[in-house]
Amino acid sequence: MEDLYIYTGSFVVIGASIGGPAVGSLIAGDRGIPILLMAIGGAGMLATGGYELLRTDPEEFTASAIVLLVLVGSACLSFLGTILSVMGSS
Repeated sequence: MEDLYIYTGSFVVIGASIGGPAVGSLIAGDRGIPILLMAIGGAGMLATGGYELLRTDPEEFTASAIVLLVLVGSACLSFLGTILSVMGSS
C-alpha cells in the first residue's frame, strides 16, 4: 500500500473523529469556543488530507515508518475515543 494513502487516511480519520462530534454539538445547540475550534480543526484536517491526496504524487511521497506508525496510532486512538464518547453519552 502506498504511504501517501496511509498518511492522508490517518489525517482524515483524526479530522472526522475531532470534527464530527463537535459539528454534532453545534447542530444540537451547544455553543462555545472549544467546540467551535474543534469543528474548525477537524474540517481543516479533512481539507488538508484531501488536498494532499489530490496534489501529491504517490510515487514521490516519502514518510518514515515511525511517522506513519505514530500517525496511524493517533488515528486509532482518536477514533476509539470518539466511539467510547458516543457510547458513554447514550
